[in-house]
Amino acid sequence: MKSKYTPLVKLKKRELDHAESDLIGANNALTMASRAHEDSYTLLQSLHLPSSGTVSEFTQSQTIIQAQHYEIEQCAHNVVKAQQKQHQMQEHFKAAMMEYEKFKYLQLQETQAHSAKIKKEEAKMLDEIGVMTYKREPL
Repeated sequence: MKSKYTPLVKLKKRELDHAESDLIGANNALTMASRAHEDSYTLLQSLHLPSSGTVSEFTQSQTIIQAQHYEIEQCAHNVVKAQQKQHQMQEHFKAAMMEYEKFKYLQLQETQAHSAKIKKEEAKMLDEIGVMTYKREPL
C-alpha cells in the first residue's frame, strides 16, 4: 500500500545511502592519511647523518632530514583534517539515519492505521451480513 510518506521514505533512504558512502570515503581517507604518516616516520628512522665525509654531504643529509620532519608535520595535519572530516560525516550519517527512521515510522503508523480501518469496516460488513441472514424469513 502506498502512503503519503512513501516518496519521502525513498528520498530519505537515498540520502542515507549517500551519507553512508561519504562516511566510507572519509574512513578510507583517514586510513590513507594514517598510513602515510606512519610511512613518513619509517622513512625518517631510516635516514642517518653521516659520521664522516665532507661538509656538503652533512648539510645535504641534514636538509633531507628537515624535509622529512616537514613531511611528517604535513601528514599529521592531514590526519587531523581526515579525523575532522570523518567526525563530520559520522554526524551527517546519524542525522540522515534519524530522518529516515522517522519517516519510516510515520509510514508504518499510517499503514497500520489504514489496516485497522479496513479491519473495522470488514467487521462492520460481516455484522451487517450476519444480521441480514439472521432476520431473513424462511420461504
